[in-house]
Amino acid sequence: MSENLCNEKICLVTGSGGGLGKAIAESFLNAGAKVVLIDKNAARLSECFTRLLSAHPDRVLALEVDITDEASVQKMIIDAVEKLGKLDVLVNNAGIMDHFDPVGDLESTLWDRVIAVNLTAPMLTLKAAVKQMLSQEKPGGVILNVGSTSSLKEFCAGAAYTASKHGLIGLTKNTATYYAKKGIRCVAILPAGMRTNAYRTVVKSSAFKPPMVETNKAAKVCLHLCLDNAEYMNGACVPIDDG
Repeated sequence: MSENLCNEKICLVTGSGGGLGKAIAESFLNAGAKVVLIDKNAARLSECFTRLLSAHPDRVLALEVDITDEASVQKMIIDAVEKLGKLDVLVNNAGIMDHFDPVGDLESTLWDRVIAVNLTAPMLTLKAAVKQMLSQEKPGGVILNVGSTSSLKEFCAGAAYTASKHGLIGLTKNTATYYAKKGIRCVAILPAGMRTNAYRTVVKSSAFKPPMVETNKAAKVCLHLCLDNAEYMNGACVPIDDG
């Protein structure tokens, strides 16, 4: 991967303390970008920051943020821009699984939590990022949302997770349409389950055994969709499921 693909780009990745988010952050760093790591888990964030900083000095910033809180999200964008000067790319990667519960077995507290993290939080980060991108000296940017193949297939998760990821597709397409003429693209990837420890734990307790995708492969797709030479892609929701 050329180190010049993302030179001078500032990329913010939520949920980047591990798993796919960590792989996405590393992919952008390898392409020359500066990356803001966002996670709520302080220990995981610190470990990721230390490892990536050693390989990419002066190009990594870590912020501990609860992205379900609007004031915290607004401060996140302000802090990132104050330290790095601008925002070119937002990757909404943070998300949580449910327990593969169908609606008849679903507890409302789990529904509320999944929707808060998987749909409301991306709306909050989108809102703050769009305002920042439009206010910059050179308006524009790219927003990538991490959805799921549960939006395409009948049974890949429970009711709460599936509904949250369907909503994220709508948010992606709406944002793409409204802000295209202002220089902001919005796209999404729809991966199958990621080969991470967290996902393995959830699947292990379920009778359903969906296919899993390598995080580094999905991260490469994310990088491509955010490059300048992918400017023709807006509102696209790209499945990543090995067919």
